[in-house]
Amino acid sequence: MAEQTLPDCDRELWEHGEHIATIVDLSPKTIEGIVKFAAKISGQRIDWHYVGGRACVRALGDLDLARQYLQEQLKFYEGKYKFTTESDSVLPFPLRQAE
Repeated sequence: MAEQTLPDCDRELWEHGEHIATIVDLSPKTIEGIVKFAAKISGQRIDWHYVGGRACVRALGDLDLARQYLQEQLKFYEGKYKFTTESDSVLPFPLRQAE
């Protein structure tokens, strides 16, 4: 059986998009599904690529909206990955609101 490959990152997003998230500890297939669904429901251009073993998510358009919908999708994987909005560190997922 042939190995299924994922599409390359959108070239314009890779070159000109803004970094909105770094994700580790999820499979590429899972990340692809999360990012594509977040792009579809947010109406924003969102894609990802690997850098140093981390999935770097980039977006064009309304970055706050893109980030919001990405975080909504990642809630379903709580505890199975790490997420940060900074490009150079990996911190626990910051979704919970301060009380």
